[in-house]
Amino acid sequence: MNKDQEALFAKIREAICSSIECSSVRKNAIKVTTPYLDWMGAPVSLYITEEGRITDGGQTLNQISSLRAIEDLEYWPYKLDYYERYNIQQIRGSLDLCYLDSPDGLLRYIQGISRLPTFFEAKPISAVEDKFPQTVRRAILDTLINDYPERSRDDPMGWALKLTKPRSIKLDGITIHSDMSPINNNRLIQIISHANSSTSDKRQHVASKLLDPLLWRRVNKQVEMIAVVYDITKYPNESQNLLEQEADRVIEMKDETSRLRVAEAVAQT
Repeated sequence: MNKDQEALFAKIREAICSSIECSSVRKNAIKVTTPYLDWMGAPVSLYITEEGRITDGGQTLNQISSLRAIEDLEYWPYKLDYYERYNIQQIRGSLDLCYLDSPDGLLRYIQGISRLPTFFEAKPISAVEDKFPQTVRRAILDTLINDYPERSRDDPMGWALKLTKPRSIKLDGITIHSDMSPINNNRLIQIISHANSSTSDKRQHVASKLLDPLLWRRVNKQVEMIAVVYDITKYPNESQNLLEQEADRVIEMKDETSRLRVAEAVAQT
């Protein structure tokens, strides 16, 4: 290394190191502001908790939620590989450093949380509402084909497509709709969307989705209704109560086991 190279290297190191700042925040944690920028051009900040965890404090998932793309992240086929590659572990609503064996692991973590939101496009409210049923069907289709232990061996794709398509049931003068086609002909799958709509729209949507099983139960006491929702807490309290009272089961897609539970609901008698 010659003198010019050494001088430039020293300036680069000083520029990076002098840009790191720390300050005290709530719960005895320390906020560390880095010289790196996130997808919005703001400095990436880390938090060191009193227990010694390094975390993003939930900022990354909040940013993805603000893009209305959190469901895309949940169903992203590369999520686990990405987390492993960038030394990330998801603990509830935050993305934490997985391990700190070397400075490289920390740098990969910072790069990973700063880049993650760029993989998902922002969506208007209507697009999220309209896409959620299709997102659920696609996720369950993939689960039935690849992960369901009792899947069809002869034609898994055709078998899974048949189970995940919508179904209409003709009654006297009315038609009952199910958002999927379970093997059990007495079972309805109702996908609850509109999570980002107004409160009144949410109430109306939930009420409309519960009408079909109520009508069908008048002539068939064996009807079982399963409500599939991303997060029930996104809905008004009265809508939550209605779902819990009228549905035999409520499955929240935010839960890790939800895909397999919905797959079992459509594939088992």
